[in-house]
Amino acid sequence: MLPRYRTLWISDLHLGTRASRAADLLDFLSKIATERIYLVGDILDLDRINAGQRLPDVHRRVISRLLELAGSGTEVRYIPGNHDGGFRRFAARDIAGIPVAIEDEHETASGRRLLVIHGDALDGLVRQGTNLGQYGARAYRFLMRLDVAINRLRSGLDRDYWPISAAVKKRIRLANEYIERFEETAARYASSRGYDGIVCGHIHKPCVREISGVCYANDGDWVEHRSALAETADGALRILHWQGDSILITEPSGPDFRLAA
Repeated sequence: MLPRYRTLWISDLHLGTRASRAADLLDFLSKIATERIYLVGDILDLDRINAGQRLPDVHRRVISRLLELAGSGTEVRYIPGNHDGGFRRFAARDIAGIPVAIEDEHETASGRRLLVIHGDALDGLVRQGTNLGQYGARAYRFLMRLDVAINRLRSGLDRDYWPISAAVKKRIRLANEYIERFEETAARYASSRGYDGIVCGHIHKPCVREISGVCYANDGDWVEHRSALAETADGALRILHWQGDSILITEPSGPDFRLAA
Protein backbone atom coordinates (compact mmCIF):
# COMPACT_ATOMS: atom_id res chain seq x y z
CA MET A 1 0.00 0.00 0.00
CA LEU A 2 1.27 3.47 -0.87
CA PRO A 3 2.10 5.87 1.98
CA ARG A 4 -0.78 8.33 2.20
CA TYR A 5 -0.62 11.98 3.24
CA ARG A 6 -3.30 14.56 3.82
CA THR A 7 -1.45 17.27 1.85
CA LEU A 8 1.60 17.55 -0.38
CA TRP A 9 3.42 20.75 -1.37
CA ILE A 10 5.87 20.73 -4.30
CA SER A 11 7.57 23.60 -6.11
CA ASP A 12 10.50 24.66 -8.24
CA LEU A 13 10.25 21.87 -10.81
CA HIS A 14 11.63 24.22 -13.48
CA LEU A 15 10.13 22.16 -16.29
CA GLY A 16 11.58 23.30 -19.57
CA THR A 17 15.15 23.42 -18.26
CA ARG A 18 17.78 20.70 -18.44
CA ALA A 19 18.27 20.97 -14.68
CA SER A 20 14.76 19.71 -13.92
CA ARG A 21 14.55 16.26 -12.30
CA ALA A 22 11.23 15.48 -13.99
CA ALA A 23 11.74 11.72 -14.23
CA ASP A 24 12.49 11.54 -10.51
CA LEU A 25 9.31 13.49 -9.74
CA LEU A 26 7.26 11.04 -11.82
CA ASP A 27 8.74 8.14 -9.85
CA PHE A 28 8.02 9.96 -6.58
CA LEU A 29 4.39 10.64 -7.51
CA SER A 30 3.91 6.96 -8.36
CA LYS A 31 5.03 5.95 -4.85
CA ILE A 32 2.81 8.25 -2.81
CA ALA A 33 -0.88 9.06 -2.32
CA THR A 34 -2.32 12.36 -1.13
CA GLU A 35 -5.67 14.09 -0.79
CA ARG A 36 -4.43 17.44 -2.12
CA ILE A 37 -1.39 18.95 -3.82
CA TYR A 38 -0.26 22.56 -3.74
CA LEU A 39 1.96 23.51 -6.70
CA VAL A 40 3.94 26.30 -5.03
CA GLY A 41 5.44 28.04 -8.05
CA ASP A 42 8.19 27.72 -10.66
CA ILE A 43 6.54 24.61 -12.04
CA LEU A 44 7.44 25.74 -15.56
CA ASP A 45 10.29 27.98 -16.66
CA LEU A 46 8.35 30.24 -19.00
CA ASP A 47 11.40 32.22 -20.14
CA ARG A 48 12.92 29.08 -21.64
CA ILE A 49 9.62 27.95 -23.15
CA ASN A 50 8.83 31.38 -24.60
CA ALA A 51 12.33 31.41 -26.11
CA GLY A 52 11.42 28.32 -28.10
CA GLN A 53 12.74 25.65 -25.76
CA ARG A 54 10.80 22.47 -26.50
CA LEU A 55 9.48 20.60 -23.47
CA PRO A 56 11.07 17.13 -23.30
CA ASP A 57 8.62 14.24 -23.28
CA VAL A 58 9.24 13.44 -19.63
CA HIS A 59 8.45 17.05 -18.68
CA ARG A 60 5.15 16.84 -20.57
CA ARG A 61 4.42 13.59 -18.75
CA VAL A 62 4.76 15.40 -15.40
CA ILE A 63 2.14 17.93 -16.49
CA SER A 64 -0.10 15.13 -17.74
CA ARG A 65 0.26 13.27 -14.45
CA LEU A 66 -0.71 16.34 -12.41
CA LEU A 67 -3.75 16.88 -14.64
CA GLU A 68 -4.67 13.20 -14.25
CA LEU A 69 -4.49 13.51 -10.48
CA ALA A 70 -6.66 16.64 -10.54
CA GLY A 71 -9.19 14.86 -12.74
CA SER A 72 -9.36 11.75 -10.57
CA GLY A 73 -10.23 13.30 -7.22
CA THR A 74 -6.99 14.79 -5.90
CA GLU A 75 -7.41 18.47 -5.05
CA VAL A 76 -4.66 20.31 -6.95
CA ARG A 77 -4.09 24.04 -6.41
CA TYR A 78 -1.54 26.25 -8.23
CA ILE A 79 0.31 29.29 -6.88
CA PRO A 80 2.62 30.55 -9.68
CA GLY A 81 6.14 31.78 -8.88
CA ASN A 82 8.56 34.18 -10.53
CA HIS A 83 9.61 31.75 -13.29
CA ASP A 84 6.01 30.96 -14.24
CA GLY A 85 4.61 34.36 -13.26
CA GLY A 86 2.78 34.67 -16.57
CA PHE A 87 0.13 32.39 -15.10
CA ARG A 88 -0.61 34.89 -12.34
CA ARG A 89 -2.98 36.63 -14.71
CA PHE A 90 -5.25 33.59 -14.29
CA ALA A 91 -5.58 34.17 -10.53
CA ALA A 92 -9.09 33.40 -9.25
CA ARG A 93 -9.65 31.29 -12.38
CA ASP A 94 -8.90 27.69 -13.36
CA ILE A 95 -6.37 26.22 -15.76
CA ALA A 96 -7.61 22.82 -16.97
CA GLY A 97 -9.67 22.50 -13.80
CA ILE A 98 -6.84 23.53 -11.44
CA PRO A 99 -7.55 26.72 -9.44
CA VAL A 100 -4.86 29.43 -9.69
CA ALA A 101 -4.11 31.93 -6.91
CA ILE A 102 -1.42 34.46 -6.05
CA GLU A 103 -1.41 32.97 -2.54
CA ASP A 104 -3.48 30.45 -0.66
CA GLU A 105 -4.43 29.47 2.89
CA HIS A 106 -4.22 25.94 4.22
CA GLU A 107 -5.69 24.71 7.48
CA THR A 108 -3.95 21.65 8.87
CA ALA A 109 -5.78 18.71 10.44
CA SER A 110 -4.79 20.17 13.83
CA GLY A 111 -6.37 23.54 13.03
CA ARG A 112 -3.27 25.60 12.24
CA ARG A 113 -3.60 28.24 9.51
CA LEU A 114 -0.71 28.32 7.04
CA LEU A 115 -0.08 30.97 4.40
CA VAL A 116 1.03 29.37 1.12
CA ILE A 117 3.09 31.55 -1.24
CA HIS A 118 5.94 30.94 -3.67
CA GLY A 119 8.22 33.36 -1.83
CA ASP A 120 9.58 35.72 -4.48
CA ALA A 121 7.35 38.49 -3.12
CA LEU A 122 9.56 38.49 -0.01
CA ASP A 123 12.80 39.19 -1.89
CA GLY A 124 12.56 42.95 -1.51
CA LEU A 125 12.00 42.66 2.25
CA VAL A 126 14.94 40.27 2.59
CA ARG A 127 17.32 42.58 0.72
CA GLN A 128 16.33 45.80 2.48
CA GLY A 129 19.46 47.55 3.73
CA THR A 130 21.81 44.90 2.27
CA ASN A 131 23.53 44.00 -0.99
CA LEU A 132 22.63 40.31 -0.63
CA GLY A 133 20.56 40.20 -3.81
CA GLN A 134 22.98 42.07 -6.05
CA TYR A 135 24.70 38.99 -7.47
CA GLY A 136 22.28 36.28 -6.34
CA ALA A 137 20.37 35.62 -9.56
CA ARG A 138 23.50 35.67 -11.73
CA ALA A 139 25.36 33.33 -9.38
CA TYR A 140 22.38 30.99 -9.23
CA ARG A 141 22.13 30.69 -13.03
CA PHE A 142 25.86 29.93 -13.20
CA LEU A 143 25.56 27.20 -10.57
CA MET A 144 22.62 25.63 -12.40
CA ARG A 145 24.57 25.49 -15.68
CA LEU A 146 27.54 23.99 -13.82
CA ASP A 147 25.26 21.46 -12.14
CA VAL A 148 23.80 20.31 -15.48
CA ALA A 149 27.23 20.03 -17.18
CA ILE A 150 28.89 18.09 -14.36
CA ASN A 151 26.00 15.71 -13.84
CA ARG A 152 25.72 15.00 -17.55
CA LEU A 153 29.36 13.91 -17.38
CA ARG A 154 28.71 11.85 -14.23
CA SER A 155 25.74 10.18 -15.91
CA GLY A 156 27.97 9.18 -18.84
CA LEU A 157 30.32 7.57 -16.32
CA ASP A 158 27.38 5.78 -14.66
CA ARG A 159 27.75 7.88 -11.51
CA ASP A 160 24.91 9.04 -9.25
CA TYR A 161 23.57 12.59 -9.42
CA TRP A 162 25.55 15.07 -7.28
CA PRO A 163 23.80 18.36 -6.40
CA ILE A 164 26.87 20.55 -6.84
CA SER A 165 24.96 23.82 -6.53
CA ALA A 166 23.63 22.79 -3.12
CA ALA A 167 27.14 21.82 -1.99
CA VAL A 168 28.62 25.12 -3.18
CA LYS A 169 25.88 27.22 -1.61
CA LYS A 170 26.58 25.64 1.78
CA ARG A 171 30.09 27.11 1.60
CA ILE A 172 29.15 30.61 0.45
CA ARG A 173 28.63 32.95 3.40
CA LEU A 174 26.36 35.38 1.54
CA ALA A 175 24.16 32.54 0.28
CA ASN A 176 23.74 31.17 3.79
CA GLU A 177 23.07 34.64 5.15
CA TYR A 178 20.43 35.24 2.49
CA ILE A 179 18.67 31.95 3.25
CA GLU A 180 18.61 32.71 6.97
CA ARG A 181 17.22 36.21 6.37
CA PHE A 182 14.62 34.80 3.96
CA GLU A 183 13.38 32.27 6.53
CA GLU A 184 13.17 34.87 9.30
CA THR A 185 11.45 37.38 7.00
CA ALA A 186 8.92 34.78 5.86
CA ALA A 187 8.05 33.87 9.46
CA ARG A 188 7.60 37.53 10.44
CA TYR A 189 5.46 38.15 7.36
CA ALA A 190 3.15 35.24 8.17
CA SER A 191 2.87 36.34 11.81
CA SER A 192 2.07 39.93 10.80
CA ARG A 193 -0.90 38.61 8.81
CA GLY A 194 -2.20 36.48 11.66
CA TYR A 195 -1.10 33.07 10.40
CA ASP A 196 0.36 30.25 12.50
CA GLY A 197 2.92 29.49 9.81
CA ILE A 198 4.00 29.77 6.20
CA VAL A 199 4.78 27.34 3.40
CA CYS A 200 6.86 28.47 0.44
CA GLY A 201 9.48 27.42 -2.10
CA HIS A 202 11.69 29.77 -4.15
CA ILE A 203 15.06 29.41 -2.35
CA HIS A 204 15.56 25.67 -2.98
CA LYS A 205 16.20 24.88 0.71
CA PRO A 206 13.81 22.30 2.24
CA CYS A 207 13.13 23.01 5.89
CA VAL A 208 10.54 22.80 8.68
CA ARG A 209 11.37 24.77 11.80
CA GLU A 210 9.99 27.17 14.38
CA ILE A 211 10.98 30.83 14.19
CA SER A 212 9.72 33.00 17.05
CA GLY A 213 6.73 30.76 17.56
CA VAL A 214 5.83 30.62 13.84
CA CYS A 215 6.06 27.50 11.69
CA TYR A 216 8.36 28.09 8.72
CA ALA A 217 8.19 25.35 6.08
CA ASN A 218 9.89 25.23 2.69
CA ASP A 219 9.19 22.34 0.33
CA GLY A 220 12.58 22.62 -1.42
CA ASP A 221 12.83 21.86 -5.14
CA TRP A 222 13.17 19.28 -7.93
CA VAL A 223 16.43 20.60 -9.32
CA GLU A 224 18.82 20.06 -6.41
CA HIS A 225 17.10 18.35 -3.50
CA ARG A 226 14.24 16.27 -4.96
CA SER A 227 12.08 17.19 -2.00
CA ALA A 228 8.48 17.89 -1.05
CA LEU A 229 6.61 18.93 2.07
CA ALA A 230 3.90 16.62 3.39
CA GLU A 231 1.20 16.83 6.04
CA THR A 232 0.27 13.64 7.88
CA ALA A 233 -3.29 12.70 8.82
CA ASP A 234 -2.87 14.33 12.26
CA GLY A 235 -1.45 17.60 10.92
CA ALA A 236 2.29 17.02 11.36
CA LEU A 237 4.61 18.46 8.70
CA ARG A 238 7.48 16.44 7.25
CA ILE A 239 10.07 16.93 4.51
CA LEU A 240 10.15 14.05 2.03
CA HIS A 241 13.33 13.42 0.00
CA TRP A 242 13.22 11.15 -3.04
CA GLN A 243 16.26 8.85 -2.94
CA GLY A 244 15.92 7.16 -6.33
CA ASP A 245 13.77 4.24 -5.19
CA SER A 246 12.55 5.25 -1.75
CA ILE A 247 11.38 8.22 0.30
CA LEU A 248 13.48 9.58 3.16
CA ILE A 249 11.43 11.42 5.79
CA THR A 250 13.09 14.31 7.62
CA GLU A 251 11.77 15.31 11.04
CA PRO A 252 11.18 19.02 11.71
CA SER A 253 13.67 21.15 13.62
CA GLY A 254 12.10 22.26 16.90
CA PRO A 255 8.53 21.67 18.08
CA ASP A 256 6.21 19.39 16.14
CA PHE A 257 3.42 21.51 14.69
CA ARG A 258 0.75 18.81 14.75
CA LEU A 259 -0.77 20.15 18.02
CA ALA A 260 -3.68 22.53 17.76
CA ALA A 261 -2.94 26.22 18.27
